[in-house]
Amino acid sequence: MRLFVAICLSPSVRDALTDRISSLRVQGTGSFTRPENLHLTLAFIGETDRLEAAEAALRRAAAGGAFSITTGDLGCFEDLWWVGIRENTALEQLALDVQHALRDAEFPIEDRPWRPHITLVRRWRGPEPQVSFTPVSMWVEKLTLMKSEQSKGKQVYTELCSVNL
Repeated sequence: MRLFVAICLSPSVRDALTDRISSLRVQGTGSFTRPENLHLTLAFIGETDRLEAAEAALRRAAAGGAFSITTGDLGCFEDLWWVGIRENTALEQLALDVQHALRDAEFPIEDRPWRPHITLVRRWRGPEPQVSFTPVSMWVEKLTLMKSEQSKGKQVYTELCSVNL
C-alpha cells in the first residue's frame, strides 16, 4: 500500500479551493486535483505493508490538541501550483511530531524541509495563473492515514484511519 498522513479539509475550505481550481482551468491545462482529493500532507510514507505500525505512530504524534489553520497565497514548485498555509506553529509542530514518530517506527520519511501546501494542479501548461483568493480557515481536529492508488485512470485517496488531536 502507498500511504501518507494528511489533514482532510473542511467542506468550506474544499469548496473555496474548488472555486480556485475552476479559475485555473480557464487559464491553462494540467492535471487538476479533484475536490475529493484536496488535502494537506504532513508526511509521505510510501509503499508499505506495515499498516499497524503507521497507525501506532499516528497515535503517538496526536497529542497537541486541536488548532486552526488558514490558507495563504498561491505558489508553485516548477509545474505544480498550490495554495499555502499561513505560518502556524501548532501545524509545524504537528508535522514534525508525525515525521518523528514515523521515523522512530523505521519508516523512510524524507529528511527535507516541510512546506505546508495543498496541490491544485500538476503539470501546469499556461501563463502564470492570475487567481484571487480570499483566505479561509478551519479547525484541525484529527490526523488521517490515507492510502493512495490508481483506479480507472484516476488517483483515489482512501481514509484508512483517523486519530483525534
